[in-house]
Formats: sequence, structure tokens, C-alpha cells
Amino acid sequence: MITGHNTDVEYAGRVYHIQTEDKGRRNPLIETLIYSKGEILDTRRSSYSDIAEEGYSEMEIIRRMDEQHRRSVRDVGNGRYDPEGPKPFGYNIITSRSFDEVVRDTLSGLSGGLVLEILGEVCFFEAASVAVELSASLEAGGTKPAAGALVRMKLVRTSGKPVKLFEGKTDPEGRLRASVDVPALAGAEGVILIQADSGGAVAEVRRPVLRPGAPR
Repeated sequence: MITGHNTDVEYAGRVYHIQTEDKGRRNPLIETLIYSKGEILDTRRSSYSDIAEEGYSEMEIIRRMDEQHRRSVRDVGNGRYDPEGPKPFGYNIITSRSFDEVVRDTLSGLSGGLVLEILGEVCFFEAASVAVELSASLEAGGTKPAAGALVRMKLVRTSGKPVKLFEGKTDPEGRLRASVDVPALAGAEGVILIQADSGGAVAEVRRPVLRPGAPR
């Protein structure tokens, strides 16, 4: 499974979160979720079963993920999901950078210097309790612990509002242990979002919610 993209886009005073991920070789799909204020506005899926059959190409999957994510960012920036409809062209142009430069800078600077990691192999199954240990640091490798970082965990699902699962702060070593109860999804799909904030630096990791008996 290839690491995907998470981007926040502000349009007309409203923040939209766009998440694109690879579902893995056993389920060869690229999925993008677009949501705002706790509501999933759109789900986009594209299959790469063609290259899975011809010969697995990680670079081609990455290229397709980037393309789908960029297209979704562009649609949000063009007002496609604005409840009041798209604004006149150019109403919010406040930079001399091109759109591609803005997207590139956004994708390359998501964490703001904060690194958030799940320690060990953890799977989130629906309707089950899960013990999680996290590490937050200001440099890769955990050489500079992010003590007192605020950590929030929530369930985002394709039907229904997000569910808050946990909130707490890291210890002086930048570690945090939590036990969460993952709700049943009643046929929907879900993602666990774990977000950390340390002095304005933000990082996020996500894991899919699995059904009992599903391959890990």
C-alpha cells in the first residue's frame, strides 16, 4: 500500500479536506474522499487492475494517485462543492504563483515539520477495541520528541458524521498510549484519522477500518 496525500483547501471561507490513498494490491483502487465540516461530500474511485494484471508498477500507481488528487484539489478550488455555487473566476486570487505551484507546495509541506507515527503493527477492526501507541517528533527518526502535542483520533465514514474516538497529549518523550473502541460501520466504509498539533505544526496518519476476517 502506497502512502497517499492529505490536503486542506480553503474556498470561500470553508475548509475542505481531500484524502487520496491506495487501497492495496488485493483491492487495486485509488480512492479520494472529499469532506468538510465532518461530512463526506464526494468519493472518487479508480481501478488500476489493468497494471495489476500486466505487472505491478509502483511508479504508475503514484502517477495516477497524484493525477486524481490534483484533479480533486482543482475541483474544490473551482467551487464545485460550494453550497452557494462557484464564485466568479479570479475572485480569490491573492498570489502570483501558478495553480500547479500552489498544489505542489501544499503537497510538499503538509506536516509543517511534525512527524507522527503509529508504533508497531496496528489494525483497526470495526466493532472492536484497539490499543494504539503513537510517537510524535519534530524531526524524522524521533530525535526531537514533541512533548505535549495534542492528539485527536476520529472515525470518518462514508455514511454518517465523524465519530470522536480519543483526545489526549503526548508525554515528555513524545509518546502517547490510547485504547479506542471502533464503532460498527453497518455496511459503510471508514477511515481512522489521527491528527497531532504541536505549536502550530500539524501531522496526520490514517488507517482503514477493516471488517473482521478481512486480510490485513
